[in-house]
Amino acid sequence: MVPPPRSRSGAGRSGAQRGRLRSAEDRGLLESRAMAVPLAELLTAGGLVLHSFNHERTFDRPGAGVTVLFRIQAVDQDGAEITVYAGATTSPAAARGPALRTSLSGTQLFLWLHPRDPLLPDLAWALSPEDLARDVFAPGTSPAGVGVRVTGYRPLRRAVVHASSGLDGVYLKVVLPGQAEELRHRHRLLAASAVPAAALRPGPAHRSAVVLEQLTGTPLLRGLAAGSHGLSAGDLTGLLDELPAAALDLRRRPAWAERSRAYGQAAAALLPGQRMRVQALAAGVESLVAELDPGPVVPVHGDFYEGNLLAAAGRITGVLDVDGLGPGHRVDDLACFIGHLAVLARLSPDSALPGELAAFQAGFESAAAAAGSSPAALNARAAGVALSLVPGARAGRLDRESNALARLEAAEHLLEQAQGRAA
Repeated sequence: MVPPPRSRSGAGRSGAQRGRLRSAEDRGLLESRAMAVPLAELLTAGGLVLHSFNHERTFDRPGAGVTVLFRIQAVDQDGAEITVYAGATTSPAAARGPALRTSLSGTQLFLWLHPRDPLLPDLAWALSPEDLARDVFAPGTSPAGVGVRVTGYRPLRRAVVHASSGLDGVYLKVVLPGQAEELRHRHRLLAASAVPAAALRPGPAHRSAVVLEQLTGTPLLRGLAAGSHGLSAGDLTGLLDELPAAALDLRRRPAWAERSRAYGQAAAALLPGQRMRVQALAAGVESLVAELDPGPVVPVHGDFYEGNLLAAAGRITGVLDVDGLGPGHRVDDLACFIGHLAVLARLSPDSALPGELAAFQAGFESAAAAAGSSPAALNARAAGVALSLVPGARAGRLDRESNALARLEAAEHLLEQAQGRAA
């Protein structure tokens, strides 16, 4: 049964309150079984019949709507049951591309079948063995020998695909139209530095996808969880010292902690019962970020955390996701690492991660002071990073709400440390 239309009046509420309410309502709608109606409509347009569907993941971006991915069992025209994936979003930006436009309970929705992301027109190309055999791999490569798999996907924003042909492997980063050349420029800058970023691989210049060589090493998280990485805080700050000065001429992106109010709204939408806690946390981060000196503007990575670092034999062998390379404050790169690590330590208290957090936090507090900022600013901005991770909580070892609460607790503890150091 389709639920009745919902009131959107928001009478008597502030803009922030209306934003939280709408985000929570949109999330609830897109995660509900009522989505069977628009999903069936989407499949019918493709000659398929809906059999069943499951919610895979929700993306709630402040100011950019709610997007949900689904795994669907459908029946094709031959009567065979197949698995397909679909996306649905409340973001009006999706109207710029080929998407099914419909509505449910008074809410406008846009839907698509993977890989036809309406804002990533070259995702289908990046997942086509025929196209990759022709455009990326050596002449004469057989499409039958090309394997592809998605390793990362942010709907309406970007995707990462690994493609291989025999022993030859590449990564393809699919971005919004017009962003590929900017990303290639960042990789060229890093190629002239000592930072071990991926080298560019020749590919079609007209595609909104950047082809990158594979890097060696394993994700740093494995070594952190086991306490076996052999790296120090100084090793990571030394890596940041190698970022090219030319990055100062690039476009600056806001640091995660500078958007604490927006991330607080998204977190409150996921945890409506903790709204007061989330508001207090976001306000505390915002206040300290404004009050405490972040230090001079220097080249920054922009998303510097363990998930974007590869390591081997006690050294960093790969730096990933360099889209945010540009001008910023060193303390924000350090805070990004600490904010993520604090969340991981909270979620895995029996691993080596809590001890790793303590060691890197101490080292980065000294590094923040040496970079013209302070330990208090580091922890305040790390709290903002941890807060930004709350809306992305997923069910795993913990259910989604418990996962989100653990992230919230990690952020609160970091803020308490910041307030204690700032007093």
